[in-house]
Amino acid sequence: MNLLEAIAEHGLLLLQDKKLANVVTLMTGERVKGSWWAHRRAHEIFRALEALPEDQVIATKLVGGKVTFVHRSLWPDLLAVATGEREYEVHTESGRHEKRFEPWSAWAKREKVRATRDVAAARARLERAVVAIGGTAALLPW
Repeated sequence: MNLLEAIAEHGLLLLQDKKLANVVTLMTGERVKGSWWAHRRAHEIFRALEALPEDQVIATKLVGGKVTFVHRSLWPDLLAVATGEREYEVHTESGRHEKRFEPWSAWAKREKVRATRDVAAARARLERAVVAIGGTAALLPW
């Protein structure tokens, strides 16, 4: 199973976590202590993350305030509960990481996503996705 398929199957995955299902563990087959950048497969992980199609996966800080990859199937639910701005990181040509911010409304317009009208149902679906990767609803920001 490739990374996009895994994210689609779960609905969302963390980048890295000690307990919950996450990209780093999926790709390395082990729980990595410390920064995944120190792992021997770091460049492979980075390439896989960079190859994720932007029209299928969004990276945002969601579960436990950590980088979470959310599949398009959950975007309407995410948009229903999102407030303020989306924080994301880009890699500059010099190799630096740079934080950027974008209003969720601008992102939704660009990606042609409409929020789920039933906010309670949206929250419930996101909570089920978090439970499915080993977490609890308490890890979400509401």
